[in-house]
Amino acid sequence: MSDDVTQDFIFGTLATDDLRLASLRAEGRGLYHGNRISPADPEPGQPVHVRVDAGTDVAATAVSLFYTLDGESPTTTSPRIDLTAGASVWDTLLWGYRREWHGALPAQAEGTLVRYQIAATTLDGETVWADVDQETGEAASFAYHVDRERVPVWLREAVIYHVFVDRFSPGSGHAWNTATSLNEIWGGTIRGVTEALPYLDELGVTCLWLSPVFPSPTHHGYDPTDYFGVEPRLGTVEDLREFFAAAHARGMRVLLDFVANHVSDEHPAFRRAMTDPVATERDWFTFIEWPRGYRSFFGVSSMPRLAIDHAGAADYVIEAARFWLEQGADGFRLDYANGPSHGFWSRFRAATRAAKPDSATFGEVVETAELQRSYLGRLDGTLDFLLLQQLRSFFAFDAIPASTFDAFLAWHLDYFPADFVLPSFLDNHDMNRFLWVAGGDRRRLKLAALCQFTLPHPPIIYYGTEVGLSQRRDLTYPDGSRRLEESRTLMPWGAAQDGDLLAYYRTLVAMRRARPTLWQGERTTLAADRDYLLAGLTDGRSRGLIAINRSSSPYRFDVPVGLSLAIATESRDVGADGSMTLSAMSGAVLVS
Repeated sequence: MSDDVTQDFIFGTLATDDLRLASLRAEGRGLYHGNRISPADPEPGQPVHVRVDAGTDVAATAVSLFYTLDGESPTTTSPRIDLTAGASVWDTLLWGYRREWHGALPAQAEGTLVRYQIAATTLDGETVWADVDQETGEAASFAYHVDRERVPVWLREAVIYHVFVDRFSPGSGHAWNTATSLNEIWGGTIRGVTEALPYLDELGVTCLWLSPVFPSPTHHGYDPTDYFGVEPRLGTVEDLREFFAAAHARGMRVLLDFVANHVSDEHPAFRRAMTDPVATERDWFTFIEWPRGYRSFFGVSSMPRLAIDHAGAADYVIEAARFWLEQGADGFRLDYANGPSHGFWSRFRAATRAAKPDSATFGEVVETAELQRSYLGRLDGTLDFLLLQQLRSFFAFDAIPASTFDAFLAWHLDYFPADFVLPSFLDNHDMNRFLWVAGGDRRRLKLAALCQFTLPHPPIIYYGTEVGLSQRRDLTYPDGSRRLEESRTLMPWGAAQDGDLLAYYRTLVAMRRARPTLWQGERTTLAADRDYLLAGLTDGRSRGLIAINRSSSPYRFDVPVGLSLAIATESRDVGADGSMTLSAMSGAVLVS
């Protein structure tokens, strides 16, 4: 691998080993709940068991849970449940003991929003709240919604295409802007995406995820100034409505990229909060020292964070989501979803389901598997950043053997509950493109996509990956800064596209859609060595075999009777003796 390519990194609150250790120490020392309830997604009539750990710095004599059923925030005067002390647990990292506390919330009727907070009383009479935010000192707000909601079937079976609107197409009769920097506006429009629907339809994708289209001062749009409008350079509300209708006419769903965690510092609500000492919107933000000191997204002052558990802020954001569902959207990809509380997402999902019963929501949660799993019942799923790391480690960086990759897949798929989706991807707008880290080797991209499209959860294609789009330079600059926009280059069209790669992706998507239940079936490892991986699939009616050869040498294997070739990264046939030989860096899928 070239020294000019940045090895993958995970951004966010756990981006480094030091941050991970600090997080573990904070959990182990304080009063930690981590949204651990059982059942994780309560149905009507089910009591809910709660677990809390009193850490090494919390000499708890009592732990209480305060809850409400009317949607209001709980206080110490709300109904209370006293938890029971359980076993002591040794913590080697902190070289001390923690103690588990347990209790149960009573069963509730369908449609109930249960909100709660947890506090411990210590030997010296202090009150310690659970899961205190290390930045603000605020106690966490927990919640769950009692319902029978399930992940929409269409999302489970979707093939998703991620469009970065400003870089996709300016539309007929319009040229790209004469911009010089990837931080500038290049001129892609909603109409440009609408005109490209025949291309996307031929590709075979069933769901389109649009980057943020709301008014914003930036090219990326992740800092909205208005949740109810459309950025004028991208089009109008009517353009977006027409896009929804045109996509639906082709059987495609549409997801909007939605930011509930923060806004632009140009948002009118924030401007009022900054200038008017009695403005109601002041409570929508967390001011450390009004008017200049406020909580923002990773310290970026142009992106003030919403105090989203405040009723006014939450109502505003949820009403906007409902509005766009009414206009024709089918759901949302939720930016930095681990910023807002579980309580907010419980409200959000209930409200959006009420507005459109088969709407879908999945979040960007670049955190631990445990935290991702805790969104069961609050979201339909989370983007699979953990799988992303392994896919790139195995197929692009050669950093792990096939046996390690295969073991990760087995444990990862087993860890998450059945009613939770983990949309997979090979690259996105915040990281180096796959082809860049793979040194431009399209064989590696084909192999990685082959694996991605034979896994249970919905695959995502980042615009241009299917036609060989890479980038001009690495996102890490010589001064050590990271410029994520490097992966947001212009979509190539016509002769500039890699026709062979596009044809491969079309076949891959068609294979995926032809057997939606097979990829969700039982998976069995048949062989896993340094560079070779064979896995069998069955859904009880049909069978499949995935064969991957990452090595620089041919690999021969016997084909089970009754299977025929569905797709291969290179031209390949089953031999007369019932075997198949994969050339270097190639793979195939066979099905019954």
